[in-house]
Amino acid sequence: MLYRRNITLFILSAIEYFALKRLKAPLKKEYCGMQKQKPNYRPLFFTMILCLVAAAAVIFFTKDEAQTTISKIKLSYYKDNAEFATAIENNLHLEIGKQKHFWIGYEPDNKVQIELSQLIKQEIEKQIGAFDVVIVDKELTLDADTKKSFAMTHEIPLKENFGEAAELITASKDKKILVITAAIYSSNFIQANPHGKIKEITQMKPFVISLGFFPVTNSDETRTVFRCDTEDKTGTSPWACAVVNKARTVRRRIDLNKLNENPPLRIGLMDSTGETDYMVLVGK
Repeated sequence: MLYRRNITLFILSAIEYFALKRLKAPLKKEYCGMQKQKPNYRPLFFTMILCLVAAAAVIFFTKDEAQTTISKIKLSYYKDNAEFATAIENNLHLEIGKQKHFWIGYEPDNKVQIELSQLIKQEIEKQIGAFDVVIVDKELTLDADTKKSFAMTHEIPLKENFGEAAELITASKDKKILVITAAIYSSNFIQANPHGKIKEITQMKPFVISLGFFPVTNSDETRTVFRCDTEDKTGTSPWACAVVNKARTVRRRIDLNKLNENPPLRIGLMDSTGETDYMVLVGK
């Protein structure tokens, strides 16, 4: 949360100012005096107290900055999206079997992620059967063939009409439901997105898989759709930062030779980000 970071910086700046002011004043008074005085340890003691306060402030105001995730599929290589989708279903097989309500979010206009979303849907349906209701976010502006591949039954702009979607989901609660949207609208890292709002209205916990681009190199980070910015004007930084930070954490383990094979292998991983929420990163 960006406001926590700003508050932390303000507190640290204030502590630094008062510590220096408190430290300088007694020293000046002590060494400029004509009479020899005993050592004054109060400034040092005061500074130590301020340091402890500063440390506590940093811990408190930054503890929610890093998104907590649990690795479900470690950094791996796949010959194609189909193999990766099968690995995802195999890993989540038991959890998927208990669910009837699913969300799949991907980063718009990413062909790799669109295909992976379609394949994940197929893998889920192999276990639970065909979905009765498939809601596609109108904001994705999918072509007719892609809508058909998802077997779309309803098209709703989720950001503006999340209430309409919530009513449909509530009315269909006993049916198998799938929502296709953007990752920033499905991820639980952004609580005020359509997923968060609809979840609050329906009081239902959907099974959510949010897909993100895996930046293999530092230069690849410039290709990400959503940026991890300090000044988060769009509200998408929690998702973007989670993706980038995860990629940076595992990047040193990447075998670039495997990515340069002919044909090149596809890199991917999956983390649990909540009780029924998952983040999947996939390379180009």
